[in-house]
Amino acid sequence: MLNRRHIRVKVLQAIYSHFQSGDEKLSVEENNLLSSMEKIYDLYLYQLAFLVELQNEAYRERGEAKGKYFPTEDDLQAETNFTRNRAVNAITKSPDLLKFLNDKKISWSEHKDQMNKIFRRLRGTEEYKKYFRLPQTSIEDDIEFLQYIYKTYVFDNEFVEGYYEELNIHWYDDIFVVNPAVSKTIKNIQEDKEFQLLPLYKEREEDREFALELFRRVISNSDEYEDWIKNKAQNWELERIAVMDIMLMKMAICEVLNFENVPIKVSLNEYIELAKSFSTPKSSVFINGILDKLVAELKAEGKIVKTGRGLIDN
Repeated sequence: MLNRRHIRVKVLQAIYSHFQSGDEKLSVEENNLLSSMEKIYDLYLYQLAFLVELQNEAYRERGEAKGKYFPTEDDLQAETNFTRNRAVNAITKSPDLLKFLNDKKISWSEHKDQMNKIFRRLRGTEEYKKYFRLPQTSIEDDIEFLQYIYKTYVFDNEFVEGYYEELNIHWYDDIFVVNPAVSKTIKNIQEDKEFQLLPLYKEREEDREFALELFRRVISNSDEYEDWIKNKAQNWELERIAVMDIMLMKMAICEVLNFENVPIKVSLNEYIELAKSFSTPKSSVFINGILDKLVAELKAEGKIVKTGRGLIDN
């Protein structure tokens, strides 16, 4: 789930916080960085729990339908294709997921009114009605319908995004990592096989160490990197350069100098892309120009060392 680009984002957030506050011990800030990375998994669990609660709404709706004065044949059905949906049932009955939700106290049960409104909107769609009418569904039908629900009612939901922003200020950015992970989790569901949650890390220790080392080295070498940037931005006063641009360039310089197994081109491209998301419209071009000059100089001075096949000349 967590890739190196998003780890860089978490480090960027931690560096920004460090220079804004400056009153925390470095060890505290490092713990906060790791905690911020770990919290992404909570967001992943919240998104899955949303689907659990949405199915609970479907069961409550069945009870209301049967209680009508003049119930229709559809109203009298104890279950629907959605309550029988094998994909969502795999999620709701997963022991691992239920344990996580219980341990972390993650639930949407306090938001029944909002969940009810969302389910009623879903129930009124042509997609729901078409799925409701299918005499039988395959696991592929179930997965496709669950993906439709997720992308339409969870993926980009104003209420959901607002709630997450209240819980964690960084989740607005993290959601773009979590949403594809939830879609992949749903897609991977197989009939008669145990439901599998995705892990947070591909390589836990390596990823955590990458984040900590990048954070520490940028902080400890910040003044030196700033002088280098100032020297190459001769037509610009440092005060006129966006703070985010300076931090991104410091991170890029740090990575090029200290992470021998990461190709130069990869590092530079990553920070240019991050500038497009986190800084000004012209930042990526500006950053690219400064970094090109700096890297050429550092190479000429023999300060950049890359090891491994395909890394030396990149």
